[in-house]
Amino acid sequence: MWRLLALRPSWPPPEAEAPASSDPEGFRPLEEPWEARRTEPRPWPEPLYFVDGKEREEALLAQGERLALLGCVAAGVVVHQGGRMAFLSFAVRRVGVGLSEPLRAGELLYEPVEASGSDYASLREGLSRAREALEGEVAAGLSGGLLVVDGPVRLLWPGPLLGYIKTHWARYLPGPEEALLHALRPGERTPAFRVRRRGMELASWYLRLPLPPEGLRPPQAGLLRVETPLSGPFSQLADLSLSLFPLLASHPMKDPRAPQNLVPVGALERELARRMGSPEVVGRLLAKHLGGG
Repeated sequence: MWRLLALRPSWPPPEAEAPASSDPEGFRPLEEPWEARRTEPRPWPEPLYFVDGKEREEALLAQGERLALLGCVAAGVVVHQGGRMAFLSFAVRRVGVGLSEPLRAGELLYEPVEASGSDYASLREGLSRAREALEGEVAAGLSGGLLVVDGPVRLLWPGPLLGYIKTHWARYLPGPEEALLHALRPGERTPAFRVRRRGMELASWYLRLPLPPEGLRPPQAGLLRVETPLSGPFSQLADLSLSLFPLLASHPMKDPRAPQNLVPVGALERELARRMGSPEVVGRLLAKHLGGG
């Protein structure tokens, strides 16, 4: 019998985790010279897809020495076609990382997901992998056009693919080249450079989004790091990104993560959160059926 240890147990919060490792010493530029680049506006390809996912920890369970993490993962697609944005598809799944069989709590059904270990960090990693897998599932149903994902490139996609990273824990550039980041103006990008991760060869570059004129801003304000498979037309995609991301940047009046949280992705995140259900209602159901909190 599983026993409820905690509801919504996430600790520490994801943004407080240790940053990913990087290798500025292995830096290799893919474009020369190393200076800010601009380009003429380019039309957006159609269909233009945006894929994003969300994960939420809902309960931590114990069965003797064993732990299991109940959570909800969701993924969806926004498409730009014919001059308009629209939601295209959604998937929501409840999973139990560390469970060996499905677990029902009232109307909630948690499907078992394997974990790499029995500690809490391994369970959280399993939840993230379940979310990534669901993102891959919704992307697998798409064809043609350009795919944009919120986060690093992890999906296998037969066409052009861009991933964008909003926060910059890791360093990818040596000191002299990193200085260019502080000099970038809105609508400019760095030259592309090589990134290696999990056996993948990627081309990456930084670009600066538009910034509101008011207020003090840190040097990383409005900075995105974009990446794409090195085997693709990375230089053309890097130029296209300057016609794409700045026009999709959010405003701080509507999104506290502006301008990096792109408008269609912000709308998708809100819809995914709605489809995942109220955390308070889920918590009451879990407490009722699993024995208190």
